[in-house]
Amino acid sequence: MRGEEKHWIYWLLAWGMVASLGILAVRVFKLAVIEHGYYSALARENRIYEGVIPAGRGEITDRKGRVVARSVYQYFKKNGDSKIYQGSGEFEGYKFEGKDLAYELKRQYPYAEAMGLLTGYVSMVSQADLKEEPRCEEKLNLLDVVGRSGVEGYFDCQLRGKDGKRLIEVDARGKYVRELGREEPGVGGGLQLSIDAFWQEKIYKLIEEKRAVVILSVPKTGEILAMVSSPSFDPNVFSYEPDSAKVEGYLKDNENLPLLNRAVAARYHPGSVFKIVVAMAGLESRTIDSQTLIEDTGVIKIGDYSYNNWLWTKRGATDGMVDVVKALKRSNDIFFYKLGELTGVEKIDHWARVFGFGARTGVELWGEVEGIVPNEKWKMATKGEKWYLGNTYHLAIGQGDLSVTPLQVNQMTNIVASGGVKCEMSLIKGGSKRCKNLGIDPKNLQLVIEGMEQACREGGTAWPLFNFKTKLACKTGTAEVGDGSKDTHAWLTAFAPAEDPQVSITVLVERGGEGSDEAAPIVGDILKEWLEEPNTVVPRYDPTITPKNRG
Repeated sequence: MRGEEKHWIYWLLAWGMVASLGILAVRVFKLAVIEHGYYSALARENRIYEGVIPAGRGEITDRKGRVVARSVYQYFKKNGDSKIYQGSGEFEGYKFEGKDLAYELKRQYPYAEAMGLLTGYVSMVSQADLKEEPRCEEKLNLLDVVGRSGVEGYFDCQLRGKDGKRLIEVDARGKYVRELGREEPGVGGGLQLSIDAFWQEKIYKLIEEKRAVVILSVPKTGEILAMVSSPSFDPNVFSYEPDSAKVEGYLKDNENLPLLNRAVAARYHPGSVFKIVVAMAGLESRTIDSQTLIEDTGVIKIGDYSYNNWLWTKRGATDGMVDVVKALKRSNDIFFYKLGELTGVEKIDHWARVFGFGARTGVELWGEVEGIVPNEKWKMATKGEKWYLGNTYHLAIGQGDLSVTPLQVNQMTNIVASGGVKCEMSLIKGGSKRCKNLGIDPKNLQLVIEGMEQACREGGTAWPLFNFKTKLACKTGTAEVGDGSKDTHAWLTAFAPAEDPQVSITVLVERGGEGSDEAAPIVGDILKEWLEEPNTVVPRYDPTITPKNRG
């Protein structure tokens, strides 16, 4: 190679090195000076984690301050895909600075099955929830939980809190280093129920082996003191074990229907407890008065159909001449067949609706059904058939197509007990305060009350209640199920003391037999302690007791 050619090669190499160093210098300058802030921010973001502190839902308490639902944090360490739980703490105790722990917010229900159908349960937000029209001012996010039933669902917006935030520094492996700051979550609003949890649990234990409903309420306010429906479910399972076989079992149990609140969401033929309405319809329409007598003939025949009195069917006996008081005392079917015929379906329909049948009671629960009060128009529209006298007979004794909820029967009882004042039913302490005087003649009310009082005395139908020291007013009911079987629902509804009602009680035992045999003893067991052996020292809720160690 000639010397002149070597000179040009060295020259080109030298300039190439200079150019490369220049480009590198520019790049370093750009990274170190111009883009320093950008990459510093990236570095910070790689080691700082912003987490959501889920807000605890508001506490739900009973009328005496016992906690029936609360939020607790449950701490755990991750081990691959599994979790090693480290314990739980009160919402106010959410302080784990310096701990390498993850956390979940759980909803705890100390009274489990006894309150399950009232409190309801919560679960994580679904995609369907996010697509729905927002219920509350605060929009949902995927970390939220929402109320699904009971008062958890009805008062969901009130109970929800506002999530907080937490800035955490982690090392290159993602391990906790320190907490840099936080914005505390805001607890949701509390809710005080009218329910007495002591009695709610006591009654649940009394009927948990049955398919039954017991409702206690205050006649003058509509406050519900206990609303027990059995079978029930444990709402803790939905919070602590949402993917467990227990949840699956509840959802698929089509025989016992533990998620069905029978007090408000199931319809039943009321049987003879409905005779209170028919008696009032006859008296208020002036079809009958205190002097009206109807002879109990044991059986009424219309064409090929026979309509018997229960006493005739059981013993071949009759009650002789019957007035309205004796008719209620003896639950005489013949009297009410004839009264229904004389009064007419339109007036019975009117007074049934005045007493709250065919409409919701106003209770703060989703899923309440209205029931059915049949009349001529309803039958033609629904079945395409005319209304016959036999339909009136069935309606007059609470059978046929008539269907009601146990809470509607309790509301009817309250109207009689409160002197004709109808209050919407309420689960909130203090009552709904939505009450209306129905303008019923006090003399007619007194006749019905007298008949109900005598039903609880010797010679009446509620034989298990005869020996009470406190004067009761009650009405039994035995309602044919109407599915081709010979099964009957057992009813009893009552209030006490009769002269100054403080509490009303309605009991339904599904397919339980006769009201006097099955429902009345339950009423007796409850009212005996409520009225004559009052519980003076009621244990308050112990916050150290959790669903797992409650026993």
